[in-house]
Amino acid sequence: MSDAVNAKCSSFSRGPAQDEADNRNPRLRNSDMQSNTSHPMTAIVYSDGPRFETVLREVTAAMADQGMRLAGLVQHSRSNPDRRKCDMLLQDLAMGELHLISDDRGAHASGCVLNTDRLLRACETAQAGLSDRTDLLVLCKFGKAEAEGGGFRTLIAKALELSVPVLIGVPLINLSPFREFSAGFAREIDVTEFGTDWRPVAADLAPQI
Repeated sequence: MSDAVNAKCSSFSRGPAQDEADNRNPRLRNSDMQSNTSHPMTAIVYSDGPRFETVLREVTAAMADQGMRLAGLVQHSRSNPDRRKCDMLLQDLAMGELHLISDDRGAHASGCVLNTDRLLRACETAQAGLSDRTDLLVLCKFGKAEAEGGGFRTLIAKALELSVPVLIGVPLINLSPFREFSAGFAREIDVTEFGTDWRPVAADLAPQI
């Protein structure tokens, strides 16, 4: 993280109320963190991508039903019967738009199909829907693009500058670069710890800052 973003992270204070909330929900605690560390970011760690997509869509829908003002992007994978790879679409939570971010590289394509230009345009649209009135920025993935220094990083930095908490999915394979990026300012939750009733999960993940 840049020094500027680190400074913004440091402005998030926990206090007794947050510590008490963490004690009531021990599965939300990161044992590697000191009790007085602020958590402007929450990472949902997963290894099963399709399950995580479902979890994030259901949780964000429950949050919206509870009146939370959300911004950010959640992924929808659309299968193609004659293709080995799914179409990847991002739903803008603030604007309601769907952005196709993958390329069709033929029936036998097996490598990465991400179109980085389309991803950038989706990020720009999502940033337009982000303000200091936003309750939570939700991002579907800290993936290869983010691990290499691009992708959602600028959007995350903007949210933290506005003191907007961030909820992001982190594939297990990218946990190490995410930890380097977040510099100790994120709590980590394993997606397998969630039940199937999304309302309490949404309440647990809602910002308490």
